[in-house]
Amino acid sequence: KDHEETLKNIEFYKDVLTNPKSMDKVIIKNLESYKKEFGRERRTSIENAEAVVFEEKKVEEMQVIFMMDRFGYAKTIDQATYDRNRETVDTENKYVFSCLNTGRVCIFTNKGQMHSVKVLDLPLGKLRDKGVPIDNVSNYNSQEEEIVRVCSLADVIMQKLIFVTKKSMLKHVYGLEFDVTKKTVAATNLLEDDEVLLIEPVTSQMHIVLRSKDGMILKFLLDEVPLKKKGAVGVRGMKLQQGDFIEEAYILNGGTQTITYNDRQVELNRLKLGRRDSKGTKLRG
Repeated sequence: KDHEETLKNIEFYKDVLTNPKSMDKVIIKNLESYKKEFGRERRTSIENAEAVVFEEKKVEEMQVIFMMDRFGYAKTIDQATYDRNRETVDTENKYVFSCLNTGRVCIFTNKGQMHSVKVLDLPLGKLRDKGVPIDNVSNYNSQEEEIVRVCSLADVIMQKLIFVTKKSMLKHVYGLEFDVTKKTVAATNLLEDDEVLLIEPVTSQMHIVLRSKDGMILKFLLDEVPLKKKGAVGVRGMKLQQGDFIEEAYILNGGTQTITYNDRQVELNRLKLGRRDSKGTKLRG
């Protein structure tokens, strides 16, 4: 019985340490017990108290360029430095975008989390400065998560985002829902063993193409995907056979877009338009 109880405790502790929601429940429960045991009305009165005000040093707001390479080292540089070295910066970095130094950067991961980083927590330096690992200034863990999208919060709140998962669950979410003060929030609710594959800003009349591991492909209008809250799972995009999963998702914004599948060129804009929640068609190998 002791052994069984120990195993249960281990599973509980693992859940608390890895699941922010479970950890919140434990903290709230403990705080409520402290309040119940020790809470009481103030026994003394405060008279002639003067408010103590600490005025933070104001930061001069300016436009900067966020840069992060494929190894996860991030930094910012001023706009003038970027303008002089645009080609080098864009070539050597995986993520590059403009933001305010007083703003925040959003890191969306395959585990359905969104980590927030203050731009001021990133070093503002020279072009050849290495920067800091993004793990060190956020709750993102490169050993357990993969980055799906990195962007400025100021851009996110002005957009509508499409979420696509490997189990073919889709939804639209207003970017305003991610304007939160917490360093980490759940960006979406995932089914068991599912993970986020794609997060992109979209507008109406765009098309989405889903391609599965087994070579099934489906194209349909993004307008068929409903608007949901960030805590929702979403709706099914394509019916999948047992063991199959979505391997790639593409957003078509007009023009010609070509992919290579099994050494064959496929023009996505020429695919026949289908309906959401259908099986799609088989790509020829």
